[in-house]
Amino acid sequence: MFKKKEKFRTRSIIGRGAEFKGTLKDEESIRIDGKFEGKIQVEGNVTVGEDAIVKANIEAKSVSIGGKVIGDINSEERVELFSSGSLEGKVKASDLTIAEGAFFNGECRMVSPEEAKEEKTSKKATSEFEFVQPEEK
Repeated sequence: MFKKKEKFRTRSIIGRGAEFKGTLKDEESIRIDGKFEGKIQVEGNVTVGEDAIVKANIEAKSVSIGGKVIGDINSEERVELFSSGSLEGKVKASDLTIAEGAFFNGECRMVSPEEAKEEKTSKKATSEFEFVQPEEK
């Protein structure tokens, strides 16, 4: 009856007509209604609007696609492809929903939510270290 309030809120929006290239990182959720090319890493959810075109690898808690996405998706929880959505790439998630009329061309690997969280934690632990080149004598 009542939806549980999520701790993530949409803080970043790439609006219609806007174009962005690069790496987008956020601790909250994002929404893309324009064009995006690069890499997306968010702690929350990624929403791709119906008119959006995204050419990026996406790492997020969940991903909802109403527009076009070309790239791989690594989701802790679910990936939802709406009837207006198009996805070309590999998907790793614990839940994948593809609506009738949606386009999906790629591979899907289902993982448990625990496995996805463990992988994210181990990836974070190894990526926190930075290589420092020794000084020459």
